[in-house]
Amino acid sequence: MASIRYDKIPLIIEYGARTEKILAYDCSLSQAADLQPVKAIGFHGVAEQTPQGARTSSISFSYTPVLTGIVNTKYGSTGSFNTINEIASGLKNSKKSQTSGVMIKFGGISGEGLLSQYSLSMQPYSPVTCNVNFELFGTGTYVPISGELQESVIPKKDQDLANSVGHSAYSAFMTANSPATITSDSQTGVLQSVEYNINFAYQPVYKLGQEFPSSFLYHSAVEEASITENVFETGIAFTGKAENFKLNVKSLDNNNAMVIEMNRPVLSNNQLSVNATQIADSNKTIRSFY
Repeated sequence: MASIRYDKIPLIIEYGARTEKILAYDCSLSQAADLQPVKAIGFHGVAEQTPQGARTSSISFSYTPVLTGIVNTKYGSTGSFNTINEIASGLKNSKKSQTSGVMIKFGGISGEGLLSQYSLSMQPYSPVTCNVNFELFGTGTYVPISGELQESVIPKKDQDLANSVGHSAYSAFMTANSPATITSDSQTGVLQSVEYNINFAYQPVYKLGQEFPSSFLYHSAVEEASITENVFETGIAFTGKAENFKLNVKSLDNNNAMVIEMNRPVLSNNQLSVNATQIADSNKTIRSFY
């Protein structure tokens, strides 16, 4: 029986002209076929099983982003930064009705997928952890995934992870060096923790005679961030005006960053808590719709 080590199954994302090897902790691929039984009068049992929908696949993985640049889709800046964050940022702000997928490859298997869910968690003294899910529908006459699992070796780049991987290791009192802040045009809040997620909704378009979609319509996105602030030092206020807020994440060298811009978020929940021997913390949940 053949076996393949995990270091022989790299996870690769191809987006536009960029190719990025993801520093993933795990990867899961699943497939589903929507089959329904057909019964006929005078026929005992099931005559056949017929599809009620197209075959679909999904791939999910968790990883630590390498932070080596800032995403700015407004001015078209490019660089080597977190590809998934760039995909999410460009899609949610897109005014186009149609969208295209992203090529995903690992261990000889490949498929074109649509980003359906992206989240990140940031806690003190821990690497930033992201969770991602792509839906793979196939396109035209092409199946959702192709290939077979086999060893795949690509050149590895030596990286100083202590400097290039997102962390949350600074004290909340070190305002100038905090790795996570939330800012608007007139305010800056220092964050102790961040739980962020965004979900996308699509509609595949099918043609008669084709099993797989010919195109995809992007409908909407819902974005939410739960943040914790130290109110002794900071406490950002939401005025209800059309303000845009940015979640800024820095790496340990305090130079590189990942930026997530939330458009006109609304404050859906606000909670203040305090315990003996601790400083009061403010927990806010903000939500944006696209």
